[in-house]
Amino acid sequence: MSSTFARLLAKSCRDPYRPAAPATLRGHTMLVCEAADEILVARAVASLSAAGLDAGLLQRLERIVRLAAFAHDLGKCSSHFQAMVRRERDQRQLVRHEAASLWLCWPGQPLAAWLRAAVGDSDDDLRVAVVAAAGHHRKFWSRAVEQDGAGSSVDLLTDHDDFVGLLAAGARRLAIPPPPSVSRQRLEVGRRKALPRCFEDWQEEWRDLERRDPLHGTLARLAKVLVLGADLAGSILPKESLKPDWIRAELERRATAEELRGIATARLAGHAPRAFQQQVAESAAPVTFVRAGCGSGKTVAAYLWAARHAGRQLWVTYPTTGTTTEGFRDYVAEDPELFARLEHGRRSVDLEVFGLRADDDDARQRARLDALASWGSKVVVATVDTVLGLMQHQRKGMYGWPGLAHASVVFDEIHAFDDALFGALLRFLEALPGVPVLLMTASLPAARLESLRSVVARAHGAPLAEVSGPAELEQLPRYLRAHDDPHAAARACLERGGKVLWVSNTVDRCVGVAESFGEVQARVYHSRFRYIDRVERHAEVIRAFAAPGPVLATTTQVAEMSLDLSADLLVTELAPVSALIQRLGRLNRRATPARPGAPCPFVVVDVERAVPYQESELDVARRWLAALGDGPLSQSDLVAAWEQCAEIEPPALRQVANWVDGGFETEPRELRKSTPGITVLLERDAAEVRRSPSRAVALALPMSAPSRLRWKEWPQAGYLPIAPDSVITYDPQRGGRWK
Repeated sequence: MSSTFARLLAKSCRDPYRPAAPATLRGHTMLVCEAADEILVARAVASLSAAGLDAGLLQRLERIVRLAAFAHDLGKCSSHFQAMVRRERDQRQLVRHEAASLWLCWPGQPLAAWLRAAVGDSDDDLRVAVVAAAGHHRKFWSRAVEQDGAGSSVDLLTDHDDFVGLLAAGARRLAIPPPPSVSRQRLEVGRRKALPRCFEDWQEEWRDLERRDPLHGTLARLAKVLVLGADLAGSILPKESLKPDWIRAELERRATAEELRGIATARLAGHAPRAFQQQVAESAAPVTFVRAGCGSGKTVAAYLWAARHAGRQLWVTYPTTGTTTEGFRDYVAEDPELFARLEHGRRSVDLEVFGLRADDDDARQRARLDALASWGSKVVVATVDTVLGLMQHQRKGMYGWPGLAHASVVFDEIHAFDDALFGALLRFLEALPGVPVLLMTASLPAARLESLRSVVARAHGAPLAEVSGPAELEQLPRYLRAHDDPHAAARACLERGGKVLWVSNTVDRCVGVAESFGEVQARVYHSRFRYIDRVERHAEVIRAFAAPGPVLATTTQVAEMSLDLSADLLVTELAPVSALIQRLGRLNRRATPARPGAPCPFVVVDVERAVPYQESELDVARRWLAALGDGPLSQSDLVAAWEQCAEIEPPALRQVANWVDGGFETEPRELRKSTPGITVLLERDAAEVRRSPSRAVALALPMSAPSRLRWKEWPQAGYLPIAPDSVITYDPQRGGRWK
């Protein structure tokens, strides 16, 4: 390892002796400072407003962010970092660079007295800025000090000419006095100098500061995401030969009211909006809740509502990648003027499979990276995790802040949120009262609705605006419960040329149903396909239901949201009431008051084991079915029966949100309740993924957690374990199964 370094680097480069300016510590830091200035001009006031803070705090926030942007990488003067970025060090750093930055700048440390002038000589605001600087990476602070194999000491090269020059440039940029002369600093881990204890003591100082005045915590988390965006831009823009003023131009590109109304008008195809759609469009409430049945036109209402908030970026979110892609394709994919963006973990595959972007256009988007590409989009259609991930320090949510800070957000299908995801939604509404929000669902448990009302009243001092779907559709008889043998009913429907949707609660039973029909070619759709095959199976089912002739589709819970189809018969296993209501939404979906037709039958198959649900949930569902009776049923009947038989549920537990509650820490947490399972590659796909790692997304196969298999010892490709052919069976038409 080199004991001296000719230049201090911030990034790896081909020639560390003659690095390009953006790769040097000084060059990168100044670019980040410039990017921070651009983001502040465009989004400082919006950030304060989003968090419910007064614009009078603008100057204070700007000073904090500018100082944090300058200080964020000071710790890269570490000898360990400099060796690592040159690939001269294999071990981990003893102290991560963001922790070293905090160590240099915390009150009482070498640079603190000098930097205080940048925030009005306030130790409190210095702490806010330093916490934001240290938090610009999502690994702080449990991994701040690595005591296993990293050595016992590290030098901070604060006497290096490059570091001295960086401090001088910072003084000019921050308009503060010239910097002090700082000798080389040695950080040690040992019995007498317990470095982690410094961070523990400072964490307690920070907690005391937040308890004394929570405003410090709010300013710190706003500064954290603003600095994170500036660091991202400062790293990427030079690679694309773009100047920092590109940021402001992108953030100023927003949809007009005419453009957003045009999306709805195209879908209405010459018809006037329904009364409930107009009611949604006219809602001026900070949070609006729409409960309307499947096929009622909620999404059209959402774009009409968005037109009221023209000038903001529009985020339309869904719980699954399938519904997200459908929402993108159906409404905004074909209009290049919208700069609309599909945003989820498998977007590249969906764009390729569905031909939603020309190759050169998609390449241009990729070149700016996912996060930066979303900043200039007028409409972003995304999985809900992209937005609510902000609450748990997840990457896309934090990177998306320059857009989200001045956005309006639609959360669709909120009934499908698990407890953790719904808790994150509540914290989002609480933490960001200045972001207009539209919530939509076909049904919602009473306890969850009450929690929404409570949070909105507390955060906004105003009631939740509630809109019901059109009475003529909600009260239209669509369904009729049948007690026939499910196989006999399905065969009879198919013989009449009808379309049958059969929903099972597990993949094994889904495939088993398909096999039980023998000569009938069933369309199978569930979650255990390679993603590229799953997209094709989804498209096949949709095409089959749109074409003339009989169809049998056997599916799992994925049918509850992602399948826009209308069946003549629904066979479903017993499930929680909210799930059953969603499944019924795929039955007789096209009925209208003008063409009501006869109610279509559904058969409910009870199950011996509740998995993956709780037995208590199925008990409520049984009472609900009994309350429905055997006559024709409307969407209103389904909801009314649920309200009658639903048990009084305890209030939702307050969800911990790391972005709000983490304070000193910036580590991500899970957003959804995790389910046991692994994602693997088939042996046949391993070579392709090794040649092109990006193909892992298309070829990844989610499976249940294998019992008695030592899968952690399997070789990997693209960070995914390769399942041996000896343990797995895969059919592109049926999916994957453990042998």
